[in-house]
Amino acid sequence: MTFAARIYNGVVVEVVELPADVDLADAFHPDAGFVEGNGAVEVGMIYADGEFSPPQPPPPPTKAELLAYAGDMRWRRETGGITVAGVAIATDDRSKAMIVGARVAAEANGDWSTNWHGADGQIYPIDSVTMIAISAAVEAHVNSGFATFAAVKADIEAGTITTRAEIDAAFA
Repeated sequence: MTFAARIYNGVVVEVVELPADVDLADAFHPDAGFVEGNGAVEVGMIYADGEFSPPQPPPPPTKAELLAYAGDMRWRRETGGITVAGVAIATDDRSKAMIVGARVAAEANGDWSTNWHGADGQIYPIDSVTMIAISAAVEAHVNSGFATFAAVKADIEAGTITTRAEIDAAFA
């Protein structure tokens, strides 16, 4: 088998397996940027002086990139939902506003109840005690995300968190 690698700016951007009876010179226009390769050549490899080598590792993320990633992780965690008393609870901004309103009604009337539409699409009968518990759990969930973000932010600024994987682990 013959392999052809298309090179752009010194990087392999495409690898093509040619039929055994097709010559590289006959398969592609000379300006297409293809060179002969082998089965070990992969997209992303470096091509220089007729040799293929592994790609250079990407530079480590900057503190600004890590802070942006951590902020996004905090938001995703906050809005990702939770389960309280067996009820799947959405925690997006609209849901949190509805939960606060329901909690106010539940605190004002101990006999309050509703049929709550869970994040899983199910309908749950909810009484005032359960709604107050749901509201408290959502508040704790949101606060936990902000507390984790604050700790991660401090560690990024101090240089003790330097990778996205460390941020993922902090939010796990």
